[in-house]
Amino acid sequence: MARVRRASGVREHDLVARAKVLRGSVDPLLPRLGPECPRERFDRRRAELEEVREARDDDRRLQKLSRWGDPLARAYAGLLHYYLDPKPLSVVAFALPGGEVSYAPFARTDREAEVAVQQSDDPERLLLGYLEWARKGLHFYATRKSLFCSGLSAIPPSEFRADKVADLPYRLVENPSHHRFECSHLQAGEPRPFLEVGWPGAGTAFRVCRRCAKSDRHLLSSVSDGTAGPDPSADFPVSAELNVRCQGGPECVHASLPPLPRGLKRDYELGKLSDVGLLDAFASELAARVARSGRTTFLAGGVCYGNDPKPFLDALQPTPVERRALEAVLASWAGPFEVDEPRASRALEKLWSDHAETIVQTIVPDPKEARRIIEETRSSPGRVVELLKRAERSSEEKEVLEALPHYSRLAREAAWVDRVARAFRTHHEAGAERAILQSLPSEGKERGLAFAFLAALGRENAHAWQFSATEREFGASLSDLARELLNAPSAQYHGALDRLLQAAGVADWGESEPGPK
Repeated sequence: MARVRRASGVREHDLVARAKVLRGSVDPLLPRLGPECPRERFDRRRAELEEVREARDDDRRLQKLSRWGDPLARAYAGLLHYYLDPKPLSVVAFALPGGEVSYAPFARTDREAEVAVQQSDDPERLLLGYLEWARKGLHFYATRKSLFCSGLSAIPPSEFRADKVADLPYRLVENPSHHRFECSHLQAGEPRPFLEVGWPGAGTAFRVCRRCAKSDRHLLSSVSDGTAGPDPSADFPVSAELNVRCQGGPECVHASLPPLPRGLKRDYELGKLSDVGLLDAFASELAARVARSGRTTFLAGGVCYGNDPKPFLDALQPTPVERRALEAVLASWAGPFEVDEPRASRALEKLWSDHAETIVQTIVPDPKEARRIIEETRSSPGRVVELLKRAERSSEEKEVLEALPHYSRLAREAAWVDRVARAFRTHHEAGAERAILQSLPSEGKERGLAFAFLAALGRENAHAWQFSATEREFGASLSDLARELLNAPSAQYHGALDRLLQAAGVADWGESEPGPK
């Protein structure tokens, strides 16, 4: 609904200034004409406008001309009459797709003609005065400097095309071989959902993928604003594709997806949906269609692997622990399963809320520990992979240590050696070196044993300054036995430990509990 408000002094001054310009020439009210324009129609409008201009000083004549004849000529007469008698006036505002526009009702004509005349220095506003002609077959383009009519031809002027390309709301790259502009992801051939706005008259099209699309952008408006033609949908056709690279065979539901529905296309053309809104609404409709099909499909990063989880898992490049967890859930999966990026972590995060127990149980056999991990990640699913890796390491360490003998009443030196050897098996060279240095006593046989282990690890030179010559000599003599203990199989661990301690002069060093030796 139009709203009426009091005009400001600045507004009145602007109208007087524009009227003064138009008193000198009607050229600002007429477009530049292309070779296919029906010049007779424009000549008739020019003649009517000139008739008004000739009466520019005749108050009564202008009043009469503002009530009959060509709509634009009536609006022109009204403005020139106001110039002769610039009384206080009211301004009417109304909404257009590009925003609110206002005008002063000077003549008995349509509001578009009033705006076109009163704001004729703006080519997009002047275009409003030619909308009716556009509906009847002509094409108009409002460049930054002037309004251009190409007549029955939909080919825009080169400067208009250049302006539109320069003002695109996305950073698109021209793909000459396909006669279109694309975002970098589509240019690289990534299978991502995309929106396309075609422009047949300019021999090109514009594509933006879902990742690049914005919720506050409208590609169609950006390309088509400043144009008018008989069939906007034909001049700027809109389409969208899920853009799935289907490897599931001809029977797969992704092998033949339907085009963009008319309802969604219409809502987008009317500006009810943004670029993101259109793509998300279309994806939701297609997801419902896939779900209704009842077929099992695995989709990762725009590639469909049909109902076979193996190539799907291969594409996710999972670690062994991630693969084991995913296989436990997906082996019996029914229906569609999709992740936007081909990463195992994305799949685990998506499955976590409904399948946490199954995932954790594949890695952590201890029910109490499994429950602790599940609770820890309930509020932070993004840490699933990190915690699973930690749980796997913990389980593997526990399994390694359980395979070794268990001792009671160990002598001080024996307990120290056993601790270092176990650290090596669970945390390898770095862990053993750390255990040695963190527990190194200031005196005793442990210091010579420490040098023996450092020599076995090839790290003696880095730490030799911490040991006396006697400790270094003693340790060097035991280095082979220390290396034997570090690398001994679980079943031979006890014997290797005994040989090292006996050689170090620790005879009665302890007893083993029942279990593997």
